[in-house]
Amino acid sequence: MKIVTPALVVEELDAFKNDALERKSFGEALLNLVMRSNDELVISLDGKWGEGKTTFIRMWQGLLANEGVPSIYIDAFQNDYVEDAFISIASAITSYVDAHSEGGNNGSAFKEKAKKVGVQLLSWSAKVGIKAATLGAIKETDIEALADIKNDVATGTSGVIADFIKERLSSYTKDVELVRSFRTELSELPSKLKDNNSNRLIIVIDELDRCKPSFAVEVLEKIKHLFSVPNVVFVLVMHKEQLEEAIRSVYGQNIDAHTYLQKFINIETTIPKRINDRYKNDLGIYSRKLLQIHELETWGDEKSIVDCLDPLVQHFDFSLRQLEKVYTNLAIIYGTSKKNHLRLVPIITFISVIKVVSPSLFGRIQAGRISFSELREEIGMVEVDGGNADQRKLYWVMNWVKFAMLSEDEFKGIDANDPVNNFGETLWKYSVERERLLPIFCQQLSMFVVN
Repeated sequence: MKIVTPALVVEELDAFKNDALERKSFGEALLNLVMRSNDELVISLDGKWGEGKTTFIRMWQGLLANEGVPSIYIDAFQNDYVEDAFISIASAITSYVDAHSEGGNNGSAFKEKAKKVGVQLLSWSAKVGIKAATLGAIKETDIEALADIKNDVATGTSGVIADFIKERLSSYTKDVELVRSFRTELSELPSKLKDNNSNRLIIVIDELDRCKPSFAVEVLEKIKHLFSVPNVVFVLVMHKEQLEEAIRSVYGQNIDAHTYLQKFINIETTIPKRINDRYKNDLGIYSRKLLQIHELETWGDEKSIVDCLDPLVQHFDFSLRQLEKVYTNLAIIYGTSKKNHLRLVPIITFISVIKVVSPSLFGRIQAGRISFSELREEIGMVEVDGGNADQRKLYWVMNWVKFAMLSEDEFKGIDANDPVNNFGETLWKYSVERERLLPIFCQQLSMFVVN
C-alpha cells in the first residue's frame, strides 16, 4: 500500500507512456506550433493549482527531447530569492549552453554579453536605490523628455537622480547597442547547440504564480525586453488569475491586469481538462488510476469507492492534486482497518473528501457541532435528488450521511418511505450506534496527518 501518491514516472523514450489523462495530442499540437512559427514567441500555459501543469511540462520536455528540440526548465518559485530575474534566466541559459554547445567556446560570447548587461543593470540599481528599468526600453521620445527636465532635476534636492539621468542620456546609444548585440547572440545560440534538429530553444518557466509578486512581474518584463528573440520560445506555466493578482499587488488594484499581461504574451493556452464527458472525465479516469497505484487492500470495496467519489469530486470541482489527497485519506482509513471491521464506503469517502475541502468543517462534523441541514446548506447539496446517474450516486452518499447525522428526534420523524429507515440493518452485527458512526470514522482518519 502507498499512503502518498508516488511521483509519475516519465519514460525517457516515451514521455507520455504513463499519460492517463491523454494529453499527448495537446503536447504534439504545442510542439508543432512552436516549430512552425517564425515569431518571437511567448506562450502562456494556464491552469489552476493541482491540475497537472508541471507533470504535463515534464512529459512535453521528453517529447521535445525525442524530436531533437532542446529545452530548459526554470522553476521561478525556487529562484525568486535571487531578486534579479535577469540573472536567474541568463544563468540558466549559460549553464545549459556550457553543457550542450557543439564547441567548447560556443557559449562564451553570450556569457560575456550577459555579464555586461547584468553588471549595468546592477550598477543602475545600486546608484538609484531601486530596480533599474530594462536596458533599451527608453524610447527616443523619453530621452527628449529627460533632456528637457535634466537641468531642473539638477537644481533640485536629488543629486543622485540628476546624476543618473545625465548618465542615462550620455550612455543611451551604447546601451541600445549592448542590448541589440545581446539579443542577437541569444537568437543565434540554438544553432550552436549539439544535436539540435530544430534551430529552436524552448525555455519553460514554471510556478510564476507562486513567486513574490515583484519577482513575477520582473520576469515578465525582462523576457519581453531582453530575452524575447527569434528562435527562442518561452513557455510560461502559470495560474493566470493568481498572476494577475500579483500584477495588481505591484501596480495597484486599479490596473487592468489582464491587458497588462497581454503585452508580454503572444499566445495563451490552457491545460486540457475534460469535465463534461461522462465516459472520459479526467477526475474519474484519474480516480481509477489512483486506486490502482495506491495498492489499497479494500476487501472488495473498489467499485463502491469509485462510485461514491465520482459525484463528490465533480460537485466540489476538485483538482487532480486534491484528488490525490483524498486517496491519501482513504489509504489511512483502509491501512488502519482489518477485513472484519465496519466499513461504510459512502461515509468513508465523504469524510475523506470533506477533510480536503474544508478541514474546519471536518472538525465540526467530528465534534458534532453541525446539523445535517446546516451541512447540506454549507456544501451546496440542498437540491440533490435522484435525477441522473451521478445525482443518484450523490443522493445515495448523502442519505448515508443523513442517516449518521440526524438526531434521535429527527430520525424518528422521517417519512416511513425514506430509504434511510433500512440503513440500520447494516450495523446489527457490529454493535455500533448510528450517532457514533461519523465520530468513529473521523477519529480513525484523524489518527495520522500526512503532509
